[in-house]
Amino acid sequence: MQLSPSIIKLNHNNRISILLKPVLLVIGLFLFALSASAQEETEIVTYFAETQVGESFNFNERTIRFKEVVVDSRCPSDVTCVRAGEAKILVEIFKDERSLGKEVITLGANMNSFKTSLAKFFEEDLNIEVLSLSPYPTTSKKIKASDYRLKMKVTKRMEN
Repeated sequence: MQLSPSIIKLNHNNRISILLKPVLLVIGLFLFALSASAQEETEIVTYFAETQVGESFNFNERTIRFKEVVVDSRCPSDVTCVRAGEAKILVEIFKDERSLGKEVITLGANMNSFKTSLAKFFEEDLNIEVLSLSPYPTTSKKIKASDYRLKMKVTKRMEN
């Protein structure tokens, strides 16, 4: 019995395919293990704080001091406004008790959490968010400076 060349070529391709499947499987498993181990090496540390005017939020030899509410033009909760308004707060940033500078953070009234530009002061991979500024204004009560509370969250990525 004589084989035609097309049958021989098909058999040759089958052998290559049979050999490549395990190799590709091993490479795939290696890449998966490599990506899984890279993910395990990153630790995320989160700090939460609630401060009032004049108080500081300390984390890992760093400090954010809530200096003052510069402007609070948020629309009172018992009024319908055309414009939602905003609040501006002044914070001072410290590292090892040395002032790195001050920053005004603007908070819009319709957002739940606010990314800030404060991470630039710390030379690290930090994500700093203002979670809330309370109390929220109403028409029936004037807010005293000492009544304000600032909630913040700092997330730090630590490579192992």
